[in-house]
Amino acid sequence: MKSAAAAFIMLALFAGQACLQESAEAAPTVYNKAYIQHDETWSGEIRLIGQNVVKRGCTLTILPGTIIKFPWIDEDKNNIGDGELTIEGRIIAKGTKDKPIVFTSAQPKPKMKDWTFVQIAMSRNSIVEYCKFEYAFTGLQVHYSTGTIKDNLFKNNFEGMRFSTTDVLIEHNDFIDNDFGIRCEALGSRTTIRNNLFRGNGQTFFPVRNTWNTVKIYDNNILDSREYAVNFGLSQKQDIDFTNNWWGTADASAIEALIYDKSKDDTLGKADFIPFLKEPVKDCGIE
Repeated sequence: MKSAAAAFIMLALFAGQACLQESAEAAPTVYNKAYIQHDETWSGEIRLIGQNVVKRGCTLTILPGTIIKFPWIDEDKNNIGDGELTIEGRIIAKGTKDKPIVFTSAQPKPKMKDWTFVQIAMSRNSIVEYCKFEYAFTGLQVHYSTGTIKDNLFKNNFEGMRFSTTDVLIEHNDFIDNDFGIRCEALGSRTTIRNNLFRGNGQTFFPVRNTWNTVKIYDNNILDSREYAVNFGLSQKQDIDFTNNWWGTADASAIEALIYDKSKDDTLGKADFIPFLKEPVKDCGIE
């Protein structure tokens, strides 16, 4: 009997140690206004408090299934969460269809603008694939950088994406229920936007200024914009080529009604949408 009791106690101790070890392994890694100055690989759950920066010359690799959460802080009292991740080096965030990488709010009841953004700035050859961006001010901003943005979900953000002066490929992404799908100040960007699904965004494309035809926008499905599918900012004087997209209709007058450009304000450039596709693109969105 004593031997059985001792064995039971030892088994319970081992089980308790295993639970403690599992709990420790499951604890999130926390970065609090960190400056990352060497290569790092992230997995599991990451918590980013305030403004965190991956410095130039460093590569951040994020493994499939990683969840990055931004706790709510609002130090400047503007009702936008101050959680940020800025990449001055390089980011390789390659999730998979079954194990996407998630950037999200840490709030129990998350809402739009709970955190600021992931920003890629002055970076070369960054890769963002099979990631999910939700409840941000801007899910992803890309400035003065090159890279590939592919097979990602941008949902319930104020802005899905924003870019300026970039050479990036934006393809096979889903932009769903954002106030703005893509905002851009292209400034000579050589950016291609193709085979994306845009659905239920307030304003799908918001070119603010200096965006012209070095930005290629074609073979996208642009559906159910709540206000405008294209809304030219007050400083957008250049024409932009939006030909060969599907707008949810084959009626030219209905498409024109979805666009705020020179046709509604003589001071603005023109969104050229003819010829347009007469049916949806079959391979749009996340593959």
